[in-house]
Amino acid sequence: MADAVIAPSQGTATGSGAKPGVVAPPRVWAFGGGKGGVGKSVVACNVAARMAQLGHRVVLVDGDLGGANLDLMLGCERPAHTLSHFFDRSVASLAEVAAPTSIENLSFVAGDGDCLGAANPAHAQKQKLIRHLRRLPCDLVVVDLGAGTSFNTLDLYLAADLGVCVTSPEPTSLQNCFSFMKTAMLRETAARATADGASAANDGPARATPRPISLVVNRAQPAEARRVANLLHDLAGRFLGASVRLAGSVADDPQMARSVRTRQPLCTLAPESPAARELDQLAQSLWRPPVPQRSSPRMGINEEIDHEGARFHVQTEDLGVPTCAVRTQVFRGDGSVVFTRRTAYVDAFFARLAASPEDRVRLHHVAIVRALRAGRVEPLRRTA
Repeated sequence: MADAVIAPSQGTATGSGAKPGVVAPPRVWAFGGGKGGVGKSVVACNVAARMAQLGHRVVLVDGDLGGANLDLMLGCERPAHTLSHFFDRSVASLAEVAAPTSIENLSFVAGDGDCLGAANPAHAQKQKLIRHLRRLPCDLVVVDLGAGTSFNTLDLYLAADLGVCVTSPEPTSLQNCFSFMKTAMLRETAARATADGASAANDGPARATPRPISLVVNRAQPAEARRVANLLHDLAGRFLGASVRLAGSVADDPQMARSVRTRQPLCTLAPESPAARELDQLAQSLWRPPVPQRSSPRMGINEEIDHEGARFHVQTEDLGVPTCAVRTQVFRGDGSVVFTRRTAYVDAFFARLAASPEDRVRLHHVAIVRALRAGRVEPLRRTA
């Protein structure tokens, strides 16, 4: 089998400072998550395959150091060269390890689960791997990480342009997912503090805001996935100062189990199945840049209401991080507040309605206005 079959990339650097003819480095996506068995490898494999079908040159890297098995999901023979050959310098570059697959535009870098010490490469080897991921001649690199929170796993996750956490709705999975987010942020903060300390004498840049965390909820319906994302977003905002973005969900589809048994990505085995369509939406949403989420207080809805011969002003706002709550206030014409209701993001009211972050203000506002008009707001009955 040939060692490498990746065609030279024809892409050029983008942005105002790009020079014509300069090859752009690939985007790097890392799929992680605290718990094994949540479908992380299945999601990563199918996203890579779907992006290749859409015409992007993709390299899928089995980053589960010591427990590699993505070749089984792809249905390909184990390549002659693996990451172990890259680490021991049997090959000069990571591109020489990449092997073809049956899917056009998709190449595969296999890990090694057979050699003693494969799960614990030296620090210099890990840094070399991170550098060479950026040198692969392709458009996109998808790295499937192992379970857990080892330093090697966290460093590969943090080195990517986009870190994706995969979880399932079970409480144990959610606990481990949040633990993964927390330890990744602690690792990132420690690395940033070291870098800031080295440049403090030179008035280095201010500490960066943690990047949003992209979340995929596997084996869940969209409403359940939104509830999970809202919960993790609120926890991350309250305890980590970070935000969680729901990138997508994948339904519990029997075709997915069939794809694993037959060693074929779902997008090639059953492209019209519900899970395959959701994976397609996920892949395309990850390729598009996310819309930034503001964490400062955000004004929401203002409305004038006539009630029992008096006029009131109803104002609802999202208080943002770190308050993590929505607040509605009712004012008299003289500006005095006669009613206030603040509801936390994690309240059962939002959970029951499977409210997305964008819908919280609207739902909260509508509920208070309806209660006002129905005469269920006691302070207003006394002051009207």
